[in-house]
Amino acid sequence: MIQMTADLAAKAQELAGLKDQGNSSEVKQYFEQLAGKLGPINTKLREKMDHSALRRTFQADHDAQEIASCCQELQTAYDQCKTQILVKIERDTVKIERDTTRIVKTLITSKLKNSEQAPHDVGPDKTPCTGGTRIAILNEIMKWVQNSSPNASLGYWMCGMAGTGKSTIAKSLCLMLEEQELLAGSFFCSWQIPECREYHHIIPTIAYQLACYSYTFGDTLQKVLEEDQNIALKEPSIQVKKLLIQPWGAVMKTKRFGGHVPVIVIDALDECEKISQVLKAIVPAIQDKQLLGLKFFFTSRPGKDVSSHLQIESETSCSREIKNFYLHNVEESLVQDDIKKFLQYELKDELQNHQITEKQIQDLVKISGKLFIYAATTVKYIKGAEEWQKRRLHEVLHSVQGVNPLHNKPMDELYSKIFEGAISISKRTPEERKESLRIAHTVVSTATPVTCDTISQLLGYDIETVRAIIISLQSVMYINKEDNKVYTFHASFSDYMFSVERSKENYCDQFVHQILLEKACLFIMEQKLCFNMCNLPSSFQLDKEVEDIEERITTNIPEGLEYCCYFWAHHLGNCRVDEAVKNMLETFIQTKIIFWIEAMFLLNQLPLCLDILEMAIKVHVGEKNKKMLKQIKEMVNMCILGKIQGRTPHLYLSIVPFFLEEIPIFDKFHKLMNVSKAGKTLRQLGAWSTPSEIHCLSLSPDGTILATGLENGGIMTWDMKTGVQKGDPFQGHSSSVMSVAFSPDGERIVSGSWDNTVRIWDVRTNALEGDLLFQRDSDWVTSVAFSPNGERIVSGLDDRTVRIWHVETSAPKGDLFSSNCVTSVAFSPDGEKIVAGSRNRTVRVWNAETGAPQGDPFQGHSDGVTSVAFSPDGEKIVSGSHDNTVRVWNAGTSTPEGAPFQGHSHSISSVAFSPDGERIVSGSLDNTVRVWNARTGAPEGDPFQGHSGFVTSAAFFPDGERIVSGSRDNTVRVWNAKTDVPEGDPLQGHSGTVSSVAFSPDGEKIVSSSHDKTVRVWNARTGAPEGDSLQGHSKLVTSVAFSPDGERIVSGSYDNTVRVWNARTGAPERDPLLGHSDGVTSVAFSPDGERIVSGSWDKTVRVWNTRTGAPEGDPFQGHPHSINSVAFSPDGERIVSGSDENRMRVWNARTGVQEGNLFQYSSSPISVAFSPDGERIVFGSQDWTVRVWNARTGVPEGDPFQGHSDWVTSVAFSPDGERIVSGSHDNTVRVWNARTGAPEGDPLQGHNSWVTSVAFSPYGERIVSGSRDNTVRVWSIQNGKDNYWTLDYDGWISFPPNPHKLFWIPPEFSNSLCTPQMPVLISRYGYTHISFDNCVYGEDWAQCYDD
Repeated sequence: MIQMTADLAAKAQELAGLKDQGNSSEVKQYFEQLAGKLGPINTKLREKMDHSALRRTFQADHDAQEIASCCQELQTAYDQCKTQILVKIERDTVKIERDTTRIVKTLITSKLKNSEQAPHDVGPDKTPCTGGTRIAILNEIMKWVQNSSPNASLGYWMCGMAGTGKSTIAKSLCLMLEEQELLAGSFFCSWQIPECREYHHIIPTIAYQLACYSYTFGDTLQKVLEEDQNIALKEPSIQVKKLLIQPWGAVMKTKRFGGHVPVIVIDALDECEKISQVLKAIVPAIQDKQLLGLKFFFTSRPGKDVSSHLQIESETSCSREIKNFYLHNVEESLVQDDIKKFLQYELKDELQNHQITEKQIQDLVKISGKLFIYAATTVKYIKGAEEWQKRRLHEVLHSVQGVNPLHNKPMDELYSKIFEGAISISKRTPEERKESLRIAHTVVSTATPVTCDTISQLLGYDIETVRAIIISLQSVMYINKEDNKVYTFHASFSDYMFSVERSKENYCDQFVHQILLEKACLFIMEQKLCFNMCNLPSSFQLDKEVEDIEERITTNIPEGLEYCCYFWAHHLGNCRVDEAVKNMLETFIQTKIIFWIEAMFLLNQLPLCLDILEMAIKVHVGEKNKKMLKQIKEMVNMCILGKIQGRTPHLYLSIVPFFLEEIPIFDKFHKLMNVSKAGKTLRQLGAWSTPSEIHCLSLSPDGTILATGLENGGIMTWDMKTGVQKGDPFQGHSSSVMSVAFSPDGERIVSGSWDNTVRIWDVRTNALEGDLLFQRDSDWVTSVAFSPNGERIVSGLDDRTVRIWHVETSAPKGDLFSSNCVTSVAFSPDGEKIVAGSRNRTVRVWNAETGAPQGDPFQGHSDGVTSVAFSPDGEKIVSGSHDNTVRVWNAGTSTPEGAPFQGHSHSISSVAFSPDGERIVSGSLDNTVRVWNARTGAPEGDPFQGHSGFVTSAAFFPDGERIVSGSRDNTVRVWNAKTDVPEGDPLQGHSGTVSSVAFSPDGEKIVSSSHDKTVRVWNARTGAPEGDSLQGHSKLVTSVAFSPDGERIVSGSYDNTVRVWNARTGAPERDPLLGHSDGVTSVAFSPDGERIVSGSWDKTVRVWNTRTGAPEGDPFQGHPHSINSVAFSPDGERIVSGSDENRMRVWNARTGVQEGNLFQYSSSPISVAFSPDGERIVFGSQDWTVRVWNARTGVPEGDPFQGHSDWVTSVAFSPDGERIVSGSHDNTVRVWNARTGAPEGDPLQGHNSWVTSVAFSPYGERIVSGSRDNTVRVWSIQNGKDNYWTLDYDGWISFPPNPHKLFWIPPEFSNSLCTPQMPVLISRYGYTHISFDNCVYGEDWAQCYDD
């Protein structure tokens, strides 16, 4: 208690002393507050003291606790009072000092070269940030200001590109510091004001302001000036020591600023001449803590004069003495939020008066980027003339460059000033300035930002020179620390550079500089591109499997070469192509372009080649160069859509051999596979598989994405350059997708399905948009389409309705009605009409707005209409039908324009116009795609063959040069739409399905019949035609056979006739054999050649006398259905016939009487044949099997032969009866052991459509087959294993037992490729022979090139 009393006395004495120092009403108030707190404590303690000794003894513990509590209260009250009084004293002291300072102010001013224009509060141009902007940045700075820890940074450098708002931030900071009485001084440098750019003025001006801030500083400064009155004229190193360090040391001794640290703000260091002299003096003083207790805030643009002294090592650098902040690296969204607030504030009146919209504000924000100065300049320009505000706003928003000089002027002055400071003629020799400008011009002229190293290579300058120039221009461009590339800070700088009126002597003439860059690219590629540049060890390896492949690529294709590979065509397209450029380009094409493709292979940028080549082709580079580039483009397209990506050696091993003749630039290549082509034009460019049958497809408006609707209810999108699937399938439909269409902007896809719904999908996310447009109470959706403006959708339904929908609301606009199921719908190009095709054989047009029908239905088709489309000009409509024809109609009059387009042998599934309206593409269930002249209806070239199933959809690309098709064979195929006729004699071959084939008795000839109504004879060894085609039938020919002596040929046709021809001359041997009342399906000679048997759709079998043509006896009747196949027994005494009744019948060939029991089976026999001994009969069936029967008893022998996956259409015994050959709708030919039913070898694959007919050669070593793909193929089934190779489904060739993929054959050639198993191919589309003699592969692959 006694000690506590003593402490109270001491504290009271200390407070009394403070009271004397701070005698004021405010201090008196603090004491009164303290007395109010001490009173209760004093009363409580006195009560304790008045207690008796005995009581105090008993309550000692309790009293001790209460006394301790009183002690704590006393300590808190005292500390609070002391703090309040000290702060007040300090404030009063500062005020006294400032009052006193005014006395010496005149004296100091007279001796210091003080800049009166430099402080933040002088001049109207120093404006702060708009309210609510730059909050985060200013808070960060104030956090630094208020950090009083011993390790706090005493310096803060805010670095920012020109126009990022550094000065407005500095001004706002000054105001905030003034409010807290922490602003000790400010100096805003400026090029425009002489006294504000003179470096000698900075330290004296700061010293003057410090003298005004602190009496002690001013008093000491006065003494310094009395000692050296010329100090203001001396160098900054002396000024800092005398005018800052010495006076500030006196201030620090007073310890009056211990509670806070004043701040000096120096803005725009880069706008002061020789600023490095100032920084060289002041920065070490800060770092060495010679100005401890004083903080410095600097701002500047990037520049060596500043950064070299502030010791900036990285953008995240934060040394203990200098804190670094890069204003231009603030996240763009944050900057743009502030710019938006700034614009909204500055244009608030215009917003309120609806003279400008929020959308326009946002557009201005986007244009401004990160440049506050651009936004501020724009505001001044727009508001500069009230009567022209609307026009000026439109100029700014819609002009690539600000057309009005008033708008550009502030930016132009800024950029010109930067150039003047960095590369002015006074600082550089003419040659140095020329080089400096070239570097700056390159920065704004490259197709994409590049590194200093790349600029160095393009210009041939030292990289040190390039880097130094870039650094000197860091106010407008910068080297990004992440990728080391050089970026300009704002697009307005490039605009400035490209305008001679604005940039004057700094002007970049784009045409001139682009020529320089194009020549540089070609030169660099000429020097650095070479064969096998990454030294790939083996063609068996994928590129990614090669050891250190990434390092090899980086080393051998450095960034400069990589840039040239990507952008040589960009510069070519932007320059004036002179003869020198043409010559360089021709040299590049002839010597290096194949190695350029190799480089792009390695860089995994092969699809980019197509864009580059397309860009180059559009430039006027001379016809020779253009032709070569187009051929190269075709080759690259084959690579992209093929199976060799990621296998660079196969560019040479698998692609180049097919172009050696067409592209004469491969003279140094040898030891490649030898390719011999006949009649080939490059048509199929590529193909890829889908997981389900394709029912429909649609190309995006730009042709880059394909959407396919599938049988399984999925929708898949594909990259059309690569054939690679884009994202996951669109899932939602529960049944087959029958129609898909892109919106005009390519952002959405609409789909219609057999699940009775229409759905809209977001192309980017694959997500469903909005509600379903149909519900379950509707019917199958067969067709959908967007209106040209994308605001409506039309759908066709199986319930006879056409419905129009609003896209945004999903609300129906109304229904249009057809008299039958609607199969196809489309909008006219102007969106005013809708056309629909229907199963009732008509086409109908409605007004899209009113729903009123326009004119009568278009009538002319003889079967249901499957597809309709408008021409691009809206004047015509094309339709396809189940009647196998395409028709063109006048959209206004409903009348047909010309005759039907005939050529397809099955229903038309899809029709579309080319973009120019001059051609029509059609897809058909005959597995082909055809192109027609839209005006004449004439076919342009042969059908596109390759699909092995119904073609369901086909369309032109937007460029009209390619066609894409989808099929039920689960593939998408891309075709070259050009229909150029190959040079030389045209190849002869059937133009329709080959329906029947047979060898001559000597095996030297083959006869074939076709749906093209002809019979032809071929050399069985070479495939060459022997004589002209045998013409006379008026409908498709279904069956042919040689007579046993080889002198005659018999044929049957759907024209109901049988004809006999002289096999040598091709002349008919008498009139047609007439008698059948319907199409003849099968014919055969008797073994002695004296009779002919025929089967017909009229359900009868007939026998004819070969010599007279007279029928022998009455027709054989008994079959209740059409006859599919007939054959004589080897002794000529019996005839077997197969019918659609699921039965075979055997007849007495003389009497026509049925012999034995009916051969009954569970499926219809399509083809029948006797064994050579006549004891067995084989038939092929619709149930995919081959079956052998006892010819006498009708009992099946063994189990069915199983292996085919579709109908078996043709069967035959080998001459020795030990084997059976079969052909099928599964596109294969199979050979079986006739006794066991076991397959002999693998299926014979090569046909790309149904196999319709097969036959053995007389010695059984060969098989001939005919197909719906219009070809005849000869197969060798006794080929030895020497030089034996196989071709797999993907086109890869291998040499068993070598497991590696040796060579890849492109689809266009693999479909027509003659193999060891198939040495002869007869086709009007040509054939391809390949030989591997002396070719290299594997580890020897690189020997294919000899430089």
